[in-house]
Amino acid sequence: MEKFLGSSLPSAADEATPQNGGKACASLHAQKRHFEVSPHWLGHFRLLLFLFLSFGKIHDCLAQSTLVFPEKTKNFTTDNLGNVYTVTASNQVVKYTPDGQEQFRYPNRTLGEATLLDATNPFHLLLFFAQHQTVLTLDRTLNISGQYNLMQMGFQRADAVGMASDGALWVYDEASFLLKKIKADGTVVVQGSDLSLSVGRSLHPNFLLEREQTVFVNDPAVGVLVFDIFGQYRKSIPLLGLTEFQVMDDQLMYVKDGQLWSFHLTALLERPFMLPFELKTGCKMRVANGWAFVLEGGILTGHRI
Repeated sequence: MEKFLGSSLPSAADEATPQNGGKACASLHAQKRHFEVSPHWLGHFRLLLFLFLSFGKIHDCLAQSTLVFPEKTKNFTTDNLGNVYTVTASNQVVKYTPDGQEQFRYPNRTLGEATLLDATNPFHLLLFFAQHQTVLTLDRTLNISGQYNLMQMGFQRADAVGMASDGALWVYDEASFLLKKIKADGTVVVQGSDLSLSVGRSLHPNFLLEREQTVFVNDPAVGVLVFDIFGQYRKSIPLLGLTEFQVMDDQLMYVKDGQLWSFHLTALLERPFMLPFELKTGCKMRVANGWAFVLEGGILTGHRI
């Protein structure tokens, strides 16, 4: 099934599968020689090929290449090096290598559950404690490297925060309808325009991230709002009901209703990917550095791909 949003593109070529892998790949290469393919479609093809080469082999290697992380897990994230960060049932934060070896642990005895982990910068892991409106940053060994008390910095309520690539903090200020980037001392270094004027309504974002000089802010009732690196609103993507997502190259990837989806940020094409294993409704999945990590019912597993 394919759904086009604001775009009219030709249908995708037949996809390779684990059963016809070599022939399908040869067919795709043959088609590429006979047809002129647009750059944005090549980007989507690269992701499709990546998922085929990755997930298509999971079924054959589950027995020897599946990790089960040792502690009950509330939440997790990954960085661009393939490291895994988890929040345990006792609210500790643990860093694992891509093959599941524990490296470091942050005990977190006072702030309760971290509602967000952001490993955009693996040298500045962000922990957000929404109940206390407090953000901690940890270094690569999970020692505290910084702290933001958002209420003391003048934010009445913030539910969407994210790490900037330069080590600063992105915060959506619901009281002023502004996306801001602040330093650890509270100094505002970037501030966008009033979003209530741009989108015609108040927003209640629950998630944001920065990737490739672009900031993505998610409001489940509105969709994904896209900003440039200066905090200026550019457009909205009508993907409703999301809680979080990944951005890989020009693809926005997310799990919804037990299905992995991809949205091409240039072609505006949304399509599902059929996986060789089942994703239950409410699970969380991330792809990182040759692994697929899935959190279901407090159990975090990793599948070598």
